Amino acid sequence: MSRIITITNPKGGVGKTTTTINLGASLAIYARKVLLVDIDPDGAVSTGLGLTRDKIKCGVLDIFSGTADLKSAIHSTGLNGLDIVPCNVWTSDHETMLADLAKNRNLLKKELLGLTELNEPYDFIIIDSPPALSDLTIGALLASHSVIIPLQCGHFALKAVGRLMRIIRQLRQTVNPDLRIEGILLNFFEKGTRVSERVQQEARIAFGSLLFKTIIPKNSALGYAAFLEKPAALVNITDQGARAYLNLALEVLGRNGES
Repeated sequence: MSRIITITNPKGGVGKTTTTINLGASLAIYARKVLLVDIDPDGAVSTGLGLTRDKIKCGVLDIFSGTADLKSAIHSTGLNGLDIVPCNVWTSDHETMLADLAKNRNLLKKELLGLTELNEPYDFIIIDSPPALSDLTIGALLASHSVIIPLQCGHFALKAVGRLMRIIRQLRQTVNPDLRIEGILLNFFEKGTRVSERVQQEARIAFGSLLFKTIIPKNSALGYAAFLEKPAALVNITDQGARAYLNLALEVLGRNGES
């Protein structure tokens, strides 16, 4: 059965898109079949993998409006084992429409259940959600088995996670008892700086074993890979940032009983 993971944090600028792309690519490199689902109206995961408007035949907006099913919206990324359902929100009217349609919070879950009929099911489905606790995000959490929370190594970073943790607990107690926190990921870490070291120390106290052992460094190569519209491992697999995401993928596999 596919493992469904939502990448989310209500605070923007925490590396959510970078994590979605590079974790998905790293799992594919480890021979897992991965589907990315880009429900963030900004569509950064889609554009970050080179899917421009002219290359998208249909996407998330079509799925939510009922004009296409999820299977017909799957696109190849060019990396073996990594596919994507892109976001095709091009105007403010589209964004308003998607927000309204997302009030049906069970819609995404129903569509993802339909993927179990595939001859070669995905090992992992990774959902990139908007940087807000909106209906789109709640719908993703209802559809998911677990959550990865990117945590920026900066001031107020820990406080931004508190509300999300409360929402996750509420959902687990009511409508999605299987939902768990896959892990909290320290991002943009600058070794030797007081802020990063302080956030790491406080995060270990606050979250304990929920914190991934892998830490993602602040790394110019990750930004350059995004500029090239490729996962970092396809640009330079020996780079520090690419290696960090490969290590994260191994942690995710380990937390899901795989080696």
